[in-house]
Amino acid sequence: MELHLSDPSYTDRLVSFLRSVGQTASVTGPGLVEVDVVPDAGDLVELDIYLGVWEVLYPGTEVQLGASAGAPGAVDGAA
Repeated sequence: MELHLSDPSYTDRLVSFLRSVGQTASVTGPGLVEVDVVPDAGDLVELDIYLGVWEVLYPGTEVQLGASAGAPGAVDGAA
């Protein structure tokens, strides 16, 4: 699952945060983070909760979900 940050200067910080909560995350470009999740309801809900915490910690830094490169479809919307 690819995440798009509104402010690319927070990319490394988001990866560190996601790793601290047990997620497998890596930087794929400025403002782009790849998270290794199975796109089922449970995993997406868990990721959405973590992103909600992120947005409380870093207000004004919007994160949007998108499909990974080559994955069919996309999940649009802000977390």
